[in-house]
Amino acid sequence: MAKRKLTSLRSVLLRYLLLCGGGCALILVLWWGVLMQLIDVGFLLPAVASAQACADARETVASMTADTFDSLQISDLCRWAVVQKDAVLQTNMTARQLKIALNAFHGGSGNLVLMQYQYDVKMADGSFCLLQYDYALPYADPALRDTLPDFQTCYILLLAALILVWLGWQTHCTVRTFAAETARLNAAVDAIAARQLEQIDTDGVRIREFSATLQALQTMGRELTDSLQSQWRMEQQRTEQIAALAHDLKTPLTVIQGNAELLAEKGASAGQQAQLDAILRGTQRAQQYLAALRTVGAPPAPQRLLDSHALTAQLADAASALCAPAGVDFHCEEHWQGHIRAAEDDLRRAVENLLENAVNHTPRGGTVTLTVAAENDRFLLRVTDTGPGFTPEALAKAGEMLYTDAARSDAAHQGLGLYFAKKVAQFHGGTLVLSNLSGTHGACAELRLPIGR
Repeated sequence: MAKRKLTSLRSVLLRYLLLCGGGCALILVLWWGVLMQLIDVGFLLPAVASAQACADARETVASMTADTFDSLQISDLCRWAVVQKDAVLQTNMTARQLKIALNAFHGGSGNLVLMQYQYDVKMADGSFCLLQYDYALPYADPALRDTLPDFQTCYILLLAALILVWLGWQTHCTVRTFAAETARLNAAVDAIAARQLEQIDTDGVRIREFSATLQALQTMGRELTDSLQSQWRMEQQRTEQIAALAHDLKTPLTVIQGNAELLAEKGASAGQQAQLDAILRGTQRAQQYLAALRTVGAPPAPQRLLDSHALTAQLADAASALCAPAGVDFHCEEHWQGHIRAAEDDLRRAVENLLENAVNHTPRGGTVTLTVAAENDRFLLRVTDTGPGFTPEALAKAGEMLYTDAARSDAAHQGLGLYFAKKVAQFHGGTLVLSNLSGTHGACAELRLPIGR
């Protein structure tokens, strides 16, 4: 299949301008030809016909008097009025036309409309005959002049309508061309977002600049896909390594813990007992590490439709159980109820990690608050505390594997709680946002998940 020849954006715009200008010029030429044909066949009179009729009437009425005035000797192409001492004796003008004629007769200015002329002819007895005519194209048939609208006005309006229709059509065609090209760009962006690069259509493009943009988007999408696949492979490799490490360490830790417990049961001196207690505490902490690592490395659970109110109730119960022994007050604020699609166990564990982190860093008598809300099609699970808040470094690095905030850490925590919460948020197409409360001490950790996925 031969490749379609591309057109530059400049050529498209130049073609539009040429078609608009050339089309208008052609319409004017054809319209002028139609006008001349109407004059040739006797349907219309030339514009000078009215002027000539009034010029002939000037000589005729100059020899008349007000009493002998004969309107039959004046062409119906002229409008007339007989005036004697500011009194109108006879006229065929309308009230408006007569007002204009008298105003012009008395030296007024700006009264006669465009292409309208008037002669003030002095008659034999000193009276005046006001002759008025329009420099326009009248109908040849007097009956048509009395019944049909003014031809020249209709002619100009119809000509303007034809030109506007032509310009509108050319504009529509050009806009449609740009809309089609823009639609291909939007489709390409959507395909890149959906990682479906094969759906990017570069063959149907007509404009060179749009084709170059599509090819650039295709290249960018391919590079982005390669980068994401590389990151996914690295993540999978790291997960596998963590799982293997946890498995390899489980057995020796169990042996160390079992031997330490056996020695403790057989009896030991005070010094030996202290050493055994340190060994047991170390193995317990190491097992906690391994349990957390196995949780982080586990595959994501399937999602299902959840009732947010039921989830909130479960989280509130868990938070109350955490806060009571620590002497921390707990508040739950539920501002939205509905349904979300999520992996229930993973989501609950992620929020419980946030709650546990908040409780551990809130002094006795402080407050931990769980807020459930919806904002801009996002389901919000917000945990705030009255502790020391996050350090600037923690705000930048919290959520990374094995990172712990020096100001908000102790020996019992491995820096995996926020990491797991972040991974759960990303798996659900959401985000984990950490911040400090403005104006007061305390931290805020917020899970933002889409509604109706």
